[in-house]
Amino acid sequence: MKRRAFWLGFLFFWFWGMAWAAPPKIAVIDLQRVVRSSEAGKEAMAKLQAKFQSLQKKLEAKRKEIEAFQQEMQKKAPLLSEEARAEKQREYQKMVREFRAMQEDAQFEMKEAEKKALKPIFKDLEKVIRQMAQKEGYDLILEKNMPGVYWASPRVDITQKVIQLYNQYRQAQKK
Repeated sequence: MKRRAFWLGFLFFWFWGMAWAAPPKIAVIDLQRVVRSSEAGKEAMAKLQAKFQSLQKKLEAKRKEIEAFQQEMQKKAPLLSEEARAEKQREYQKMVREFRAMQEDAQFEMKEAEKKALKPIFKDLEKVIRQMAQKEGYDLILEKNMPGVYWASPRVDITQKVIQLYNQYRQAQKK
């Protein structure tokens, strides 16, 4: 009997304590939107877009060169000897391989440029978010677009607030 009373008392006080405990403060943030909408993110994206367009122009010029070579080769093919035709075909294949290598290099270059441009932004964002979380008492902040977060109420979405705080942080850093 005493044992049962002890456990009933323990459970009563445990549930009573849980009822008075504050619920955890949780928020979600869309980091992609923060980067796209913040001043620093817009600047970085503009630079990346300019770099992308430059690389795309180079690739387009090379593609046109290959097309022109192929058209010329097709026009002259009946007039060329078998050996000359084979040589032109090897030359064409070499140009195509070079073009593919240029594409891969451009993709790699863009990924590296993106990492380089966004690394300081994410580093600063981490500081801003951590300060805000400590100041406002958040227990957990989740990335909205990560696996496992299927839905979040707009009430817990702090994206716009983080954009404002980050822009203020960047303005203060510039001064």
